Amino acid sequence: MNRTKLLLLALFMGAGAAVAQVPTAADQAVIQRAADQFLGGLEKNGYYDVTAEEVMARIKAGKPDYVILDVRVPKDKKFDKGHLPGAMFAAVYDVAKPETLAKLPKDKDIFVHCDTGQQQNKAVAALRMMGYKAYAMKWGYMAWSPAPPTALTLEAINGSITKGYPVEQ
Repeated sequence: MNRTKLLLLALFMGAGAAVAQVPTAADQAVIQRAADQFLGGLEKNGYYDVTAEEVMARIKAGKPDYVILDVRVPKDKKFDKGHLPGAMFAAVYDVAKPETLAKLPKDKDIFVHCDTGQQQNKAVAALRMMGYKAYAMKWGYMAWSPAPPTALTLEAINGSITKGYPVEQ
């Protein structure tokens, strides 16, 4: 992977502080173009989302035209305890590694999910910038299987939104 791609992925994945070198002006231009292309396609592409129902319909159709990528961590407490039929696992922080990319086809849709829908978006953004047809499964695994973490997650969200923080108009 060349330096520019490495910088692009590191910066977009939130690891900017971990990058040892400051991007050159040429690197910044490449990063800006890739980010603009990705962000510019959001609305017209439905924000690169897919619903659990749409994923299930593809599974039922039985066509090998997609891949399901589970990025939940830790693997032994999540993926190994249950996952979508036919899913492959790659930790969210390993998605852009050569060994993971070697397993991902560029000619198929890739449905990515985490627990709640937060981490998967980082993986989808990185994959999209590298030319993959990646989509985030809206609401993550909790949309697929209402397991106990769903209730805990919803309780945490509710706790956050009922604090009465001020809103300006």
